[in-house]
Amino acid sequence: MLVIFSGFVALVIAVSLIIPKSYTTTIKLIAGDNAAVPVSGGSNSATGTPNSQLPVLNALMIASGVQTAETYVELFKEEPVAQDVVQQLNLRMSPGALLSHVDVQPVTNTNIIALSVTWSNPDAAAAVANAFGNAVIAQERNLVASQANNAINFLQAQMPQASAQMHRAETALAQFEAQHHIADINAQTQATIAALSGIDAKYGQAQADGRVQSAMLATEQSELASTPATVTGGRTMAQNPVIAQLQTQLAQVNVQLNNDLKTYTNAYPEVISLKQQKATLERDIATQQATIVASTNTVPNPIYQQLQQQVATTRENIASDSAQMRALNGQRSAMSPILASLPAQAATLSDLQRSATSAQDVYSALQQAYNNATIAKDTALSDVTVTQPADPRMATARPSLFLNTALGIVLGIILAVIGALIIDYFDNTVKDDRDVQSEFELPQLTAVPLVKMRNGTPELPWVRSMSVEAFLQLVTSMKYASDTPLDSLVVTSPSQGDGKSTIALNVAIAMAELEPRVLLIDADLRRASLHSKLHLRNDRGLSDILVGRANLDDIVQSTTYSGLDLLTSGTATPNPIKLLQSSRMDDLLRETKRSYRCTVIDCTALSVNLDSAVVARKATGTAIVLAAAQTDLRAARAAMLRLQQVGVHNILGYVLNRVVPRREDFMAYEPELPGAELPDEPMITA
Repeated sequence: MLVIFSGFVALVIAVSLIIPKSYTTTIKLIAGDNAAVPVSGGSNSATGTPNSQLPVLNALMIASGVQTAETYVELFKEEPVAQDVVQQLNLRMSPGALLSHVDVQPVTNTNIIALSVTWSNPDAAAAVANAFGNAVIAQERNLVASQANNAINFLQAQMPQASAQMHRAETALAQFEAQHHIADINAQTQATIAALSGIDAKYGQAQADGRVQSAMLATEQSELASTPATVTGGRTMAQNPVIAQLQTQLAQVNVQLNNDLKTYTNAYPEVISLKQQKATLERDIATQQATIVASTNTVPNPIYQQLQQQVATTRENIASDSAQMRALNGQRSAMSPILASLPAQAATLSDLQRSATSAQDVYSALQQAYNNATIAKDTALSDVTVTQPADPRMATARPSLFLNTALGIVLGIILAVIGALIIDYFDNTVKDDRDVQSEFELPQLTAVPLVKMRNGTPELPWVRSMSVEAFLQLVTSMKYASDTPLDSLVVTSPSQGDGKSTIALNVAIAMAELEPRVLLIDADLRRASLHSKLHLRNDRGLSDILVGRANLDDIVQSTTYSGLDLLTSGTATPNPIKLLQSSRMDDLLRETKRSYRCTVIDCTALSVNLDSAVVARKATGTAIVLAAAQTDLRAARAAMLRLQQVGVHNILGYVLNRVVPRREDFMAYEPELPGAELPDEPMITA
């Protein structure tokens, strides 16, 4: 648990320190009817309908009351806005790449929209967020002012012509009056001229209005053609049904696989096929998206609808102006006979005056329209307003070392507990004598403590005393575990590295201390080690006796321990099991029985071959060495099965090796025990 916990927390801290930090700043904007005021005229308080002179602005005002926050979010994510920000800040990235750093979310139950920007430093994040807010406001303002721009362009082209026409009419009138010395005319003529002038003035006004309305119609039709008829109102997300189906199939495969594993091995074709299906399903689940778009809500675009209404209204105005001009032409035609009855000079004078007045009225109307359009452009307002600009001091940094460490500690505790439980569940090694007794009906001969050496001496002196006592107890336990005298003992283990050679050596030393004349045979003809532990030569040994090249008396070696002799493994042989199960091995054991009180035989591990089982069948007793926290119970079961298959029934019990000692268990052994002295080197590996 400590390793998992500390490793996970260290990993979280390292990742938090290694990953470059990113900073997120947020600008808040309000969108809709609370954000803008009409350019001119306000709105009709009775009907709630804007009465601006600009159709696009009217459409935005009406749309602000019906557009959802999601609609504004989509408008804020348009590439023209991002392109404007890129140009403002001279960013070296595409609009699409910039939008990947931007997150726009509506604030629930309000008209406020939060636009967040994540960047590598807080100042840049705040600058990009504020630039986005300005770009959004400018885009909305430009949309309102675009119609005024088109009207200004048209009026700028028409006003020079109207001005030239007015100057020509005024010049002709002045020249006629000077030529004919005309200062005044009678009241009837004045009245007639005034009436005709009024008709011409109305005709000119209607004509100018018609031109303006035609220009506005062209603008509105252009805006209508570039405006989409519908906008996205929102999306509905749902859980991906494919994941649920794949998980159901995975559960079925797991159930079938578990059932087959109880009956068959991992090499069984059906088990292999089920494992492949399981891996395929897990990969498919990992590649699926957790949610999908269930439905997309498309709503009519209120701007498009308002533009359609404005186009219809403009056409009606054009038709009204045309009808008025036809009516005025009829009135002027009716007054033509009256003018014919006037004196020729008066008639000519009245025509010149009428032309001058008409030209002046047309120019004045165009000038007034130009002024109105300029004012509308300069005072155009956006329906989006910044309520809280982005501040780099308020930026949130990610990843947060403090937050990640706190979460890492909590998750580390959870993972440590779960990991320890999982490891303990799958750990099939021998932990204590209860594990062995639950698996096998064998007595425990002794428990040998783990002796850790430092600079040639045990780290814990009282553990050495306990180790001496453990081997003396082992010798005593084996003596009373057999119904017949123990003249030959085989020491083996389920797996390599369980410490069987060290146990065999220490048992032989303990026996020699109690009952001299003990022979230790290294029957591990594949990996001999006893001659190294006792610092003796291994030029000839057991294999040489079994092939008939030597006698026991000629090659047996005395050791530094009184009463203990050693028969090494001898010359390497290509087929050890053949030698060990030969009759010469039986003859050797009979010979050692006559010469020694007991023969201790160190054999190979049972998981490697059947050498130990063959020798154990010939011996009087067999001891199984199990290493705590190392020997696998499955390997132990396999070893017992090998002994049963060969017919070994003389198993005395098991030795639990490398038990972690506890001081409270060995308080009585703190004083050094008198008696057998064990070599330091076997104590190290035991």
